[in-house]
Amino acid sequence: MIKRISKDIDNLVKIVPDTIIDEKSNVYFNIKGPKDSIYESGIWNVCIQFPKEYPYKSPSVGFLTKMYHPNVDFVSGTICLNVLNKSWTPIYNLVHIYTIFLPQLLMYPNADDPLNPDAAELFLLNIDEFNKNVIKNINKYCNT
Repeated sequence: MIKRISKDIDNLVKIVPDTIIDEKSNVYFNIKGPKDSIYESGIWNVCIQFPKEYPYKSPSVGFLTKMYHPNVDFVSGTICLNVLNKSWTPIYNLVHIYTIFLPQLLMYPNADDPLNPDAAELFLLNIDEFNKNVIKNINKYCNT
């Protein structure tokens, strides 16, 4: 397990050089909002924690920077993402999380499986107001 975690961290650092690893092997990095998405102007700090069963069990992934999103708990930063919660396999790694899973989460919110029910409801009923809230939160939390 330690060898696999080290390899995954090394591969992530190759594409995200400012990645930070603490003494408990928690991984911290910044991720930009995907181009052509409402989140494009934001940059969020993310934390990844490894369970003892990694890579057979998915890591815990959460936003440390506040985010207004149907699938992100606004207070804790916990994310609801099917590939992490239900369909994770050992073929996935940190690079997949950084380059595919998190950008897809931001590009395609799933209001049918919310951690933030208010954001989900607004996303479904009033996309313009939802987008205003996203931008307001980006300006408040991402640009400080």
